[in-house]
Amino acid sequence: MAILFNVFLRTLGFFLAILLALLIIIGISAYTNYQEDIEFDLVRGEIESSNTIFILEINGPIIQSESSINDLVGMNIISPKEVRINLDKIITLNPNILIVSINSPGGTVSASSELYDHFNEFKKRSNSKIYFHSSEMLASGGYWSSLAGEKIYANYGAIIGSIGVKGPDWIYFNKPKLISYGILGQTIEVKDEIKVYSTNAGKSKDLFNSFRKPTNEELTHLNIMVEKINDDFIQLVSKNRKLEKEIIKNEIGGLIFNSSQAKDHFLIDEEIGLEELVNLIIKENEFKKIRVLKSSQKKDSFFNLLFSNRIIKKIDFDNYHLNKCNRMRSNLVSLLSYSSVGC
Repeated sequence: MAILFNVFLRTLGFFLAILLALLIIIGISAYTNYQEDIEFDLVRGEIESSNTIFILEINGPIIQSESSINDLVGMNIISPKEVRINLDKIITLNPNILIVSINSPGGTVSASSELYDHFNEFKKRSNSKIYFHSSEMLASGGYWSSLAGEKIYANYGAIIGSIGVKGPDWIYFNKPKLISYGILGQTIEVKDEIKVYSTNAGKSKDLFNSFRKPTNEELTHLNIMVEKINDDFIQLVSKNRKLEKEIIKNEIGGLIFNSSQAKDHFLIDEEIGLEELVNLIIKENEFKKIRVLKSSQKKDSFFNLLFSNRIIKKIDFDNYHLNKCNRMRSNLVSLLSYSSVGC
């Protein structure tokens, strides 16, 4: 029996060592990819054209995080820092139109506000117009950030809205008897009181302590905090969408709407697909020659390369300008928180 147990431990150790090595390789690959230059696809038109429509794809919750870390667990997030890096690259191409293709259920207040600021800064630094388009969901903090655009569009059936701010829940266990943790989550049995002693300095330092009731003063304070942020959100929607504050607060609020309802409530400008939007922009601006570039949101990490053999034609961003200069010379001779409060 002892021999069998030793063989089991050695085998388990061997597989754990392989798993650890694989995770280290993936981590190094993800970090390296984060450091590398951002790449883009030419999806339509000719690279030589000076009329440029750029499609920036961003997906996921809006939080202050690094995608290199989230690559390890396969999670899509919208990081304001990485969006700003994307925008710094995009601005060098002088696009006529930037379409932000966004799908997001929301995010932290600080990250959503920062993302909104980055898009506004991009407009100030460039001659580009920004349009936002969502194919699936544009809610809460996602909608907040889209208010930086001249117009907002959405696919048929997309979910839009949730103009509100949610603070953290304070769950109070009333006289819990048993708290157990298992694969299916947490279970609590309640009968007699459990006393919890904690060391804190400062009034209400133990906010959200599950074993005491919140005071009326604490609840009032938290509600005021959330209401202030919500008022700022309403002000932003009112200013950018030309809607009365009372309508936003009393009729729209934190509700979500389908694309048709969102248009009726003036939350979006049109119900339209992304490809149709590109065609509409080309027609409205009377572009003759056009190039449509699209961001490659995720670079191929070691993990992706193991399970994918797809080959995509890409544009190397840093070499683009050098090649453009070389082509011009040749022509002369013979071109992409959680804080405790989210929205």
